[in-house]
Formats: sequence, structure tokens, C-alpha cells
Amino acid sequence: MDVKQITSYGERNPNSPDELEAFSFLVGKWQGTGRVKLDGGKFADFTVSWIGRYILDGTAIADELHSLAPDGSPYLGISLRQYDWKRQTWIIEYLNVSNSFLRRQVNADSGSVIVEGQTVTVISGAPDSMSREHYRVVDQDNFAYLLDASDDGGSSWNEGQIEMTFRRLE
Repeated sequence: MDVKQITSYGERNPNSPDELEAFSFLVGKWQGTGRVKLDGGKFADFTVSWIGRYILDGTAIADELHSLAPDGSPYLGISLRQYDWKRQTWIIEYLNVSNSFLRRQVNADSGSVIVEGQTVTVISGAPDSMSREHYRVVDQDNFAYLLDASDDGGSSWNEGQIEMTFRRLE
């Protein structure tokens, strides 16, 4: 039996849509620091790790965020990212393991992924609770993540709700 060797982070399928490249920088292991805005405008600092892998025969990316919440409890979130070439749309789902919920961020009916240069922006949510995530790729070994929130359908944004910077470990 011929068994194909793969890395611990998988391999991108050469037949996967070109759009998958937008998030391919996430594949690997990252270490970082972050800060989250608390009620009252104060910030809490934390350390965070991010691990990205190719999945589904290299046609999608699963990435995990591991950290401690401001109260010190463990936090784990997993994003699943795949481009549906038949529908010409992204499918992104976020599993908040720590708080036991699944959020559909982007699909054919809602949300968007915008790629501008080295920045990928994901907009998702309902009009009364929207989020805007910015992934800014500095270089192959560094990226920043910023999360903004809106409670008025995106007319105004509370910027910098979460800010994280990462350095590649592997």
C-alpha cells in the first residue's frame, strides 16, 4: 500500500480554487499577544497561539485559536474556511468551543471576504450584531488580527475590540 506523506499542517490540493490562497498564510503554528476591550473601555492583555491546517483533501483550511479569556478560563475557537467555486462564494464557519456555539460567518446568502493587497477582511453577522475581522499580513512570518464590531448594520464601527499580533513558530 502506498501511503502519501503529508506535513503536520497538510498540503494544499493543487486543484483547490485560487481563492484559498487568501487564507493560506494561516497554515502553520503561530504565537502572539493580544488585547481585548472590556466594558468600560479598559483592555485586558493575553497570550495566544494560532494553528492552521489544510483539511478536506487540501481544499479548505481549519485554524484554531487557543488562549485564556479575561477571567483566566481556557478559550478555544476553530474556523473552517472553504471557497465554493460552484457558487463563487466563501463558506466560513466559526466554532466557539469554549462557549458552545457555531456561527456561520460567510456563505452564499450573507457576509463577505474582501482581499486588498496584504489585507483580508471578513464581514459577518446580522444587522444588530456585525463583526469585521482584518487579517494584515506583514510578511511570511508575521500577521496582525483586528476585530471591529457594529450594532447598527455597519453604519458605524467600534474599532479595535480585539487586537492580536503573531509571529510564525513553524
